Amino acid sequence: MARPPLPIGTPGTIQVVQDGAGAWVARCRFRDHDGVTRRLRKHGPSKTGARNALHDLIRERQRGSSTGSRELTPASRFSDAANLFLAKIERKREDSTHALYVFHLDSTILPALGALRLRECSVARIDAFLEALEPRYAANTRRKLRSIVSGVLQVAVLHEALASNPVRELERIEQPKGQRKAKPRGLTPEERRALLLWLDSSSDDVAVLRKQQLARSADLPDLVRFFLGTGLRIGEALATRRLDVNLDGVSVEGADGSLRVPVVTMAGNVTWVKGKGLVRHDGKTEAALRVIPLPQFAVDMLRRRLDEPGDDDWPIFPAAGRDGRVTYRWPANVRRTLRSVRQDVGLDWMTPHTWRRTYATILDDEVTLTDRMKADLMGHAHFLKDAYVSRGELHTGAAVVLHTALMGSSNSGAAD
Repeated sequence: MARPPLPIGTPGTIQVVQDGAGAWVARCRFRDHDGVTRRLRKHGPSKTGARNALHDLIRERQRGSSTGSRELTPASRFSDAANLFLAKIERKREDSTHALYVFHLDSTILPALGALRLRECSVARIDAFLEALEPRYAANTRRKLRSIVSGVLQVAVLHEALASNPVRELERIEQPKGQRKAKPRGLTPEERRALLLWLDSSSDDVAVLRKQQLARSADLPDLVRFFLGTGLRIGEALATRRLDVNLDGVSVEGADGSLRVPVVTMAGNVTWVKGKGLVRHDGKTEAALRVIPLPQFAVDMLRRRLDEPGDDDWPIFPAAGRDGRVTYRWPANVRRTLRSVRQDVGLDWMTPHTWRRTYATILDDEVTLTDRMKADLMGHAHFLKDAYVSRGELHTGAAVVLHTALMGSSNSGAAD
């Protein structure tokens, strides 16, 4: 019976003997990455020295061969695969995605898995790692961490250092039993009116007046109107330039003939990247790049801002850089200002994303718009009702609809 071949990238039994001159020789068979089994040998001043020299040669062959190489082998560490994974992300994805993956790898994943050999990354070990995260992280964060681990191990699969990706064998990450998923919450009509009234007014209370002046100095009245009128994410709103706004409008054919609709083009995003600071880049996906029609209140606000002097490539909501030049406003600064004033408005739970949810809720209530239209306006591949649409409002119109439907049919039956 023929001897079974060695697995690719692995040595056979190592033998160490003395030659006729008294020198030590270590030798073995080794199956290279091209499938050819070759005999390796190394000399040394002692038995241990010869063996160590042969081990060094084997490691070198495992990293690559003369006919082409694989950078990873089963003996490579998880951290080695993570470096190759990050290099791929840096080439193919935006800086913000790369920075997020670096953060999660450095802070959570590599301290737990980085020293493991790839052949040691079993289903049980990866599952135990993810299970240990449950007390520390929400389900969504754990799904992100699982996705990164899967991406790293998929690189190992592509390098043939693993036969399959162990993450694919794991169960889905579910919300812990007894925990309810937080419902998306937008602003009700009453809350919207109260917020805009507070931002536009001047209180007799000195402490409240200071907060209102702080909000106005940070452009919050205009920013809130821009968010509510466009549904943009905070990075998208702050990346909007003067040249992205077309108040003359695009021509649209309607039932009453041609009309012009003012629009804003979402053509970028600003985000903080470690080592680079605030960076503006294109949207992450094709769906993120979109043209949004503007309601009249947003048109009035933007027209006033565009009447002020400025270059076309300036942001609509500019900030002054350290050198005095106009630059993009930091999302963190907008969030910080909002946190300092929202309690005075009676909306201490509100974030900039609340305004995006409010926009989505208003769209969802409009029956003339299809889900496809709503997804296009939101910059999604699909309209994510469960994640964005606020629920629990009192829809008084439902009583009128039910009365008309039920009492109308009853009256009809009585007349017959």
